[in-house]
Amino acid sequence: MRDVILPGLFVATIAAALIVPGGAARADDPGDKVLGLVDAAMNRAQTQYFEYEAVNAAPGKGDTTVGLTVRIKGDKRLTQFTAPADMKGTKVLVLSPTETYVYLPAFGKVRRIASSVGDQGFMGMTYSQDDFVTAYAPQYTAAVASQDDKQVKLVLTPKPGKTPPYAKIEITASKDKYQASELRYFNAEGKNVKTEIRTGYSCQGDVCAPAEQTMTDNTKNQSTKLARKVWKVNEAMSDDLFSKRALEK
Repeated sequence: MRDVILPGLFVATIAAALIVPGGAARADDPGDKVLGLVDAAMNRAQTQYFEYEAVNAAPGKGDTTVGLTVRIKGDKRLTQFTAPADMKGTKVLVLSPTETYVYLPAFGKVRRIASSVGDQGFMGMTYSQDDFVTAYAPQYTAAVASQDDKQVKLVLTPKPGKTPPYAKIEITASKDKYQASELRYFNAEGKNVKTEIRTGYSCQGDVCAPAEQTMTDNTKNQSTKLARKVWKVNEAMSDDLFSKRALEK
């Protein structure tokens, strides 16, 4: 199946060059250890199910609201849109960072999405596919920029030989649960192109998730707020659910 780029579905391209800007904090072992704790905190559940209401806001335009469900199992993620009517039934299946498929009910077919659009807006939102990452350590090394008794700030820069979507990420995380409260994303020129705020954390056992998360595209003054409506942890999910064949059902 050939890779395709779907016009109208992916917007807001971010700078592609990934050169570490000057002045970045040097990586150190303490930073990498904290980053490992942040990654671990995001990946304790075997499965998760979410229902979200997403509100997109842009200057000069009325807010638009989208409903969606998200199922996660390991590295696999299945997103299904439930509203508005023109998006209802649209499904996006992520099998790996380089393998993503979309099902559009109007066409009744599954299409593979080119990996080159991973850094672009996901279905009209300011979030891109790359922004849904749940593990930073494979591509970034971290340094502790500052800390106090409640939180720690990390500066992430690409590991040698890696080309992640951002040239630098600053993460502020709590020290009690190592969950991120703020993430600032930078391009190769050192510009803070996106900022994400995560609030209202709650936990089921040792698995925690924010009730709300808002991504702002600082280059366009646009934002998407994801409000969690339903959250289920470690419920049984068949592997067959995360397949191209299941997308058409």
